[in-house]
Amino acid sequence: MVVDDDQGILDSFDVMLGDDYDLTMTDNGADAIELLKALNPRLLFLDLKIPKIGGLDVLKWICDNALATKVVIVTALPQKQYEEIAIRYGSYRYLRKPFDPDEIESIASLANN
Repeated sequence: MVVDDDQGILDSFDVMLGDDYDLTMTDNGADAIELLKALNPRLLFLDLKIPKIGGLDVLKWICDNALATKVVIVTALPQKQYEEIAIRYGSYRYLRKPFDPDEIESIASLANN
């Protein structure tokens, strides 16, 4: 699953992973939570700065509801405080944009096993 409000990022994930994985994508946190409830995906690539419900709040919701979803934060926000909060809420990885496509593919492959 991928949550990002930048259509270009969603398109990039589709190109990188769409042939090998069943991707679900959305551009906001409110829809992300509804999709998480319905799908309980193994892996979530999550931007922090998204509309309706922010990425850290989505991550906190995952933690509070004890989902087994591995969360990879993918963000352009430079502040170290966000990384510290994300780690506290159990994020699997924290990547800064622009991201390395090989790293994304590697993370998806590892999480799928």
